Amino acid sequence: MLYMLELKKILRILPVYVIDPRQDAQEAINIGEELELLISTIGAQIPDRIIQKLDRPNNATYIGKGKIEEVAQKVNEKEIDVVVLNTMVKPGQIHALKVQLQQVKPDIEVWDRVDLILQIFDKHAQTQEAKLQIKLARMNYMGPRIYGMGYVLSRQGGGIGTLGVGETNTELMRRHWRDEKKRITDQLSKIQKSRKQQLDRRKRAGFKTVSIVGYTNAGKSSLFNLLTGKNNLAKNVLFATLDSSVGKMYIEELHTEVLVTDTIGFIRDLPPLLISAFKSTLMESINADLLLHVIDISDPEIDSKIDVVTDILKELGRNDDNLIYVFNKIDIAKDINKEALVEKYKNFSPIFISVKKKEGILAVKNCIKSKLF
Repeated sequence: MLYMLELKKILRILPVYVIDPRQDAQEAINIGEELELLISTIGAQIPDRIIQKLDRPNNATYIGKGKIEEVAQKVNEKEIDVVVLNTMVKPGQIHALKVQLQQVKPDIEVWDRVDLILQIFDKHAQTQEAKLQIKLARMNYMGPRIYGMGYVLSRQGGGIGTLGVGETNTELMRRHWRDEKKRITDQLSKIQKSRKQQLDRRKRAGFKTVSIVGYTNAGKSSLFNLLTGKNNLAKNVLFATLDSSVGKMYIEELHTEVLVTDTIGFIRDLPPLLISAFKSTLMESINADLLLHVIDISDPEIDSKIDVVTDILKELGRNDDNLIYVFNKIDIAKDINKEALVEKYKNFSPIFISVKKKEGILAVKNCIKSKLF
């Protein structure tokens, strides 16, 4: 099972893409590149990849019989450790596909996109809160699979009218799952209560707060470091930041400080269970006086990724009030039409910067000052 796998060696992962024939080709390529960047983030190798065009996934195994044979051949030839499907897949489909592939490699693992993200979260979690949030997300996601296993066991239980051993195992698993989930939820509630008290104290003390949000890998942590003088991890990988970090930015003209927060980056199709698990961490963003939405201006999917962040903020209950668009990476973007972007997003006071070259940072600071004071 997913949570039993230890990433002690360099994994060899085979991504399998099931694509709707009507899907835009470039969109499919972009989604594929993002999945493979996720795979690279856990330090794995990608020896090969498989693509299947299907109107709808196979009900039993997600991919078709002929494609399973092709995957099995690749697993054998390329010494694959994990097969990763490019979307969220039903537990029964993953199990059925894994059973088929175990015929060529007994210890093969099959993940979907959520499994992969959870592995990345595990790798990057530093604080107790982040670790608890990931564990809760995993339990919520694995819960149905646990029930599914119990169902299989119960089928082995015995004759008509008997309470089989399998059914007893099922109930034991369910009880353990419920008890453990409650224990984690209670711990997170205490942390959330403490965080809310901290936020309330800041407001009573008159502190102004700024939160940096954005699509993962847009440059949030790098901007946070420049504004606060801190040295948070800022790597070219997805989900480098999971925990919420707070620093101070000094405004010399006003002889005052602003609290700046950096937190988890967003990503397309982020499952609700993951958003829910990280709500206590994201409270900083929801309650900030000003939001800086950092955007990778060099990204060909810039518009859709802006929409992803906007939708998640709405889901968290944050509206568009006091939201600034900070377009980063102008040093690598070619043929930028700043005038068009300014006109399109004029309601969000667009700023153009390069964190790498430290360009435009003063404009960000001045914008913060004018918006908050």
